[in-house]
Amino acid sequence: MLKKITIIDYGAGNILSVRRAFEYCSANVEITSTANKIKNSSYLVLPGDGSFKFASIKLRENGIFDAIKEHCLKEKPLLGICLGMQILMTQSEEFGKNKGLNLIKGDVLKIKKQIKKFLKTPVIGQQDIYINQTKHNMNLIKKYKLTKKNYYFIHSYQVVPKNKNEIIAYYKYGNQKITAIIGKQNIIGTQFHQEKSGQNGINLIKTFLKIN
Repeated sequence: MLKKITIIDYGAGNILSVRRAFEYCSANVEITSTANKIKNSSYLVLPGDGSFKFASIKLRENGIFDAIKEHCLKEKPLLGICLGMQILMTQSEEFGKNKGLNLIKGDVLKIKKQIKKFLKTPVIGQQDIYINQTKHNMNLIKKYKLTKKNYYFIHSYQVVPKNKNEIIAYYKYGNQKITAIIGKQNIIGTQFHQEKSGQNGINLIKTFLKIN
């Protein structure tokens, strides 16, 4: 039986590419912007490109913001992609202080430029990621061999969880470790785009679909 996936369309993401990636993984995909369909979903995907402030405002329209939180309170799987991962956090400093879903405690902060190393922002392109060697309950993702697999990133802000155990993986940016994957219960967030990361991205989507 095909897994039923609901992708949230709030005007801030490449929905078509995300949809194709999940359909490639043999998922039955529905795209919606209504709270009722989100509340009745089994697997929820929150993609996103652009600013945190715009996403925060748009998700509050039509009750989408609260519908996502209700979904997670029922411990049903949620995947946040790029901006969709950032909006899971408590707040962001992008364009002033803006509130997120607060599903994972922490902040979204500007990545510091490292001029001496000729590293600038936004970070764009493939990056190798590494498992964070801490205890967390995302065992399914941890068993998936992430280390030194590369994924496609494009971002200027980074997620900084209060609980470091909720950092599943990171990538190296000069002398910084930038959060690449976060997880808590059945909530997963990836700073990178699976739909732009080739077979590695597809394999991670398949792993997400194994969460019950």
